[in-house]
Amino acid sequence: MFRKSRMKIVALLMAILVLTLLGTIAVIYGVSYHQMNQENRDMLELYAEKYLENGGLPDMDSVNDELVDLPDAKGTDGESTYLPDMDDEESESADQFNAASESDSLDREADPAEAEDFAGEGDPAEADDFRGISRRRLQLSTFYSVVFSSDGSVLEVNNDDPSELSDEALTELARSFWNTGKSYGISRNMVYLISGEDYTLVSMMDNTVVGESIVTLLRYTVIFGAGAVVVVLILAFFLAGWIIKPLEENYRRQNQFISDAGHELKTPVSTISTNVELLGREIGENRWLENIRYENGRMTEIVRSLLDLLRAESTAAQLKEMERIDLGRTVTAGVLPFEARAFEEGLQLTCDIAENLFIQGDAAQLGKLISILIDNAFAHTNPSGEIRVSLTGEKSSAVLTVANEGEPIPPESVDKIFDRFYRVDSSRAVSDKNGTAQPHYGLGLSIAKAIAAAHRAKISVECADGITRFIVVFPLRAKQ
Repeated sequence: MFRKSRMKIVALLMAILVLTLLGTIAVIYGVSYHQMNQENRDMLELYAEKYLENGGLPDMDSVNDELVDLPDAKGTDGESTYLPDMDDEESESADQFNAASESDSLDREADPAEAEDFAGEGDPAEADDFRGISRRRLQLSTFYSVVFSSDGSVLEVNNDDPSELSDEALTELARSFWNTGKSYGISRNMVYLISGEDYTLVSMMDNTVVGESIVTLLRYTVIFGAGAVVVVLILAFFLAGWIIKPLEENYRRQNQFISDAGHELKTPVSTISTNVELLGREIGENRWLENIRYENGRMTEIVRSLLDLLRAESTAAQLKEMERIDLGRTVTAGVLPFEARAFEEGLQLTCDIAENLFIQGDAAQLGKLISILIDNAFAHTNPSGEIRVSLTGEKSSAVLTVANEGEPIPPESVDKIFDRFYRVDSSRAVSDKNGTAQPHYGLGLSIAKAIAAAHRAKISVECADGITRFIVVFPLRAKQ
């Protein structure tokens, strides 16, 4: 019992830790990814805006009135580094695009005030943080761009030098981004942005370093997080043991007290019973002696039940020393003594018991469990009713079911019926066939539950359609 409680405490602590760790990682990486994604988009929008305006970005290394042009795909001789063969109409379109770009650049240089504002001269803070974008990010980022005409022909390719991508590969990559129909996205370690009206500009930024950094950070977070979970798991075991220890000690003392008291009471109870019998022989039978005999019998039954309960609960610690037994034979042996009783009380007792179902257990304790469940069924079966005992095999389990026709257990009592000394009001006194009240002390089902727990079995009760079923599921052991 306390072992399960200890495991529950450990499981709860670990669940809280893991959920907290996962939640923290999700929040940190979620916020970081959103912020980085937004910054990437802002940088691409800035790149595209300045490219379409003048073909350049602000010089972040020297805050002055000049604009530093982006790589404009022109070599030292002023010719385009990559411009595929085009017919006269396409060539004219490309010339118009280049002329417009150069004109915008000249206009920008001719207007010092506008250039000063663009470069951040007018606001010193923008020199380090341009439109909310880190100056360092701008310096370290690698930009690419491909310009397409309205008919899809390539007008210009801007490829950083040196670059792992050829102009042709960069063009195909840009075209694939364009064909997605999305204006912004991340694919193949590239962040891309589609913009432009008369011309389509596919702006791209290399995201390899950032992506690898995130993966590396996540990997180390998981490694150290897993290490922390292992450390906390070990501490949780010690902490759970420390929490449970006082309860376990108190429970042990309580059981020891009941055991000692039970054994001490056995002697005076036996003495009273003997004296009552001797006194009855001398003075004859009278109602006072009958009352003493009745109450002494109740005391004897309570003491015996308490000792049986303690013995059943202590059986769990001896489980490894139990023997392999054929559960089918044990159930059959437990049912046989009740056949005569069923005949005398006019009840039907039917059995359906499977064979070759082996478990590890104590035959005597299992016999008591079966006896308790069948006796309980007899006590609560309707006159001329039927009691059914079945044992079936299901996968790796053996299922024992004892069912009887009778009044259903109230829903509020189902969860309490296996508690010590708990009795449903309607079953405090059950009459036998002669109408004599037979007392029940609320310990029988508690003993049955303790025996089931000692055998790693689960016991439960179900009430439906006027039938009450007590179900015990045993783990099977392979036949040797």
